[in-house]
Amino acid sequence: MTAIAPSNEHAVLWAQLWQVARQAMHKAQAHPARTVLLLPFFQLQVLARQTWGSSSGAGQNSHFLPRIETTKSWQQRLANFEPQEIDMSFDAGLDSLRARQWIAQAGLAEHSRVLTPMLVEAAQQLGGLAACVLPAQRADWAARLRPELLQGVAASFAKHEAAVAQIALAWAAASSYASDVLLEPSTAAQVDLLIVVRGVQRNEFTHRLAEQIEQAKPGSVSWLDLPQAGLGQLFTHAAQDAEDEAQRACACVLQAISRGQVPVALPAIDRQATRRISAMLHERGVAVADETGWRLSTTRAAASLMSLLRAAHPLATLDERLDWLKHTDADAQAVQRWEKELRGQNKPVAVKESAQSAITFIASGQKPDAVISTLQSARSIASWIEAMRDALQACGQWQTLKSDEAGQQVLQALQLDRAQPSAIVRSDAARMSLPDLSQWVQAALEGASFKASASEHEPQVVILPLAQMAARPFACAVLAGADEVRLPLAPEPLGLWTRAQREALGMPSREQLALEQQTTWQRAMQLPQVHALWRQSQGDELMQPSPLLQAWQLTHAASAGEDARSSVAIEAQSQYQSAPSAAALATRVFSASSYADVRTCPYRYFALRLLGLQEAAELDDELSKREFGAWLHEVLSEFHRARDRETDALQDAELLDACAARLAAPLLQDAGFVPFAASWPQVRRSYLLWLAEHEAQGWRFEVSEESRARELGDVTLKGRLDRIDLLAGSGSSQRWVMDYKTEGEAALKKRVLQPLEDTQLVFYAALLGGYEAQEIQASYIAINEKSTSAVTQAQVNEALPLLLEGLADDAQRMLDGHALPALGEGKACEYCAARGLCRKDFWTPAA
Repeated sequence: MTAIAPSNEHAVLWAQLWQVARQAMHKAQAHPARTVLLLPFFQLQVLARQTWGSSSGAGQNSHFLPRIETTKSWQQRLANFEPQEIDMSFDAGLDSLRARQWIAQAGLAEHSRVLTPMLVEAAQQLGGLAACVLPAQRADWAARLRPELLQGVAASFAKHEAAVAQIALAWAAASSYASDVLLEPSTAAQVDLLIVVRGVQRNEFTHRLAEQIEQAKPGSVSWLDLPQAGLGQLFTHAAQDAEDEAQRACACVLQAISRGQVPVALPAIDRQATRRISAMLHERGVAVADETGWRLSTTRAAASLMSLLRAAHPLATLDERLDWLKHTDADAQAVQRWEKELRGQNKPVAVKESAQSAITFIASGQKPDAVISTLQSARSIASWIEAMRDALQACGQWQTLKSDEAGQQVLQALQLDRAQPSAIVRSDAARMSLPDLSQWVQAALEGASFKASASEHEPQVVILPLAQMAARPFACAVLAGADEVRLPLAPEPLGLWTRAQREALGMPSREQLALEQQTTWQRAMQLPQVHALWRQSQGDELMQPSPLLQAWQLTHAASAGEDARSSVAIEAQSQYQSAPSAAALATRVFSASSYADVRTCPYRYFALRLLGLQEAAELDDELSKREFGAWLHEVLSEFHRARDRETDALQDAELLDACAARLAAPLLQDAGFVPFAASWPQVRRSYLLWLAEHEAQGWRFEVSEESRARELGDVTLKGRLDRIDLLAGSGSSQRWVMDYKTEGEAALKKRVLQPLEDTQLVFYAALLGGYEAQEIQASYIAINEKSTSAVTQAQVNEALPLLLEGLADDAQRMLDGHALPALGEGKACEYCAARGLCRKDFWTPAA
């Protein structure tokens, strides 16, 4: 709990509230020990106790302090509630388990993954309503609501949503709740006077509790409003974008602190912006208390635990295995050596099996495969919890989590820290697979909030919900995110309920939510100074201020806030583009791809070709389309070499299938090749149709996968040609050089429109030495399951001499020491491995 000392003004306001409370106690002849002051949220408890002594009052019992409670603290004081098998716990993890059981009982187990989160959300909403009903009356409550709730379902709900609504209602009615103890007659008997302090948002359970006590003891309930102060100063700030908004908000907070306006309230209107502001404040040593917390799933501890589950999946990638090992107590140097070996291999599977066997966990001496193999068989959730605990302890993650504050909360959320799991966990005997477990763990961590323990220092900034600013002694508030999206006139009602269903259930309507939102805003405006910030744009979308802010400015004074950021004068220094020379490294030997790098960006050629720098290879085990293309090249090469020119179409198909099957045998062990294997019959059919048309024009296969080199003066061209065909006929010397592609025909047609930009085909044509230019054709052969077609470079004759001349000139210029500037544009830079070296993103124009 964040303890904030009350200001003089707030002490006076709370003293007035206590004076009214004393009068109510005197009128009811209630002893303070049997009087309960019920507050809307727990942060007000300390404030109420601090201001009790400052209030003046008469009477022999004035020195006794009434019991200051919230509904949660009161019920916890009376009884320790442990949810049983059928009960709703309002814990995301436990309720997800119970929801799976309800869904299975309804015969919808095959849809469990989709329906479970829907049911948890709907049931928890109805649970809040059911808790307001006496336990003995909940069955009748559900029976009365069921027809109204399901009326018109066929028109508004799909089948599964309707089932979720019915299950949620049955679950809510059958459950017991922690607050039931407050509705028992014995609770009312212990209270002479209940003083309810209203919050800015209506609490249905508080009203039901007051009715219960009033019925038992007429005149024993009194209602008060939270203290209200006068309106403060409002300053508005229109920021350019999200980052500008966060920076200006941080500057407003720092300025308030420098003026002694502490504590500062920072409402979490936009959680992402609030975290950004909080990070900037922490960098400046500001004491920040966060009363809202953030999702436990976003913590480093949660990422550590999830890395274990991802690594244990049978189809886990090597990157996922490496990520997990880096969270364990495995020797970091051994893991680093293994990663280096893996990234240096084209086919890392063999290295994976040999190198990983040398890695062991220091604490247990076990090998990684031995640990994750224990997490791959289906079992009950109780067994899963035990298995996860054992695995975490074996690999050294357990101690890391136990020593971390967020890690402790992760273990608690998943009941890993309990010797005996809860009744709900013990009752779930359904077998759960590893993917199901991962989904449950993710849901449990998503539904739990991490709240750091309170600092020893008095907070200078408090992050809190906007509605919980009321009646608290903040000197200033900074409202970041006061735009039309994040602070609308009325919050969007949650859940799958229609307007009619919400009305039948007694849920607040949009109009009621809008009224509560306006009251919340009015309370926020009662602080001495308020800064409201909103962004004018978000991506390509223009943004407007919140309707609440716009309406307020129509009737109340507001000033344009100054940008509190300090300006620092920095002398501009131009950063010029990288343009090294490499005469000592230059070569006169070029391949089609290396010369394409020269043409695309000389700096790329310098970094990747001359210096031999390469980015680390990805460790994804799945086969990519590129690997499918390499396999297809081998299949077609073997097919044409083994093919008899006199075969018919049926024999060609059989031979092509045989070549494909033989070369695919080792690849079929990888599940990633299955989609490519499934498309093979269509690919084979489209290729043979094109081949028949191609050979009907007189072309015959000559050679495939042939490495060639050609000397042109001082320059050497080298390359590997996918295929060369010869035009049949006496004395014919026409050749057709081809390059197989698995990309779309449309993309290839765009490429050949620029023969001096896309030089691959022209370069291959140049490798066919000894022929006149007009005797050479060059084409991409686009092969896919839909069709196979030849995309010909029609201007190869014109481009060939220009290419050779340019290549010789480029080679000579490099040998002469000319610069190799980074001149790439567009996609050439977007997908360039050398972009981090040339630093193009940080260039400035030359002075």
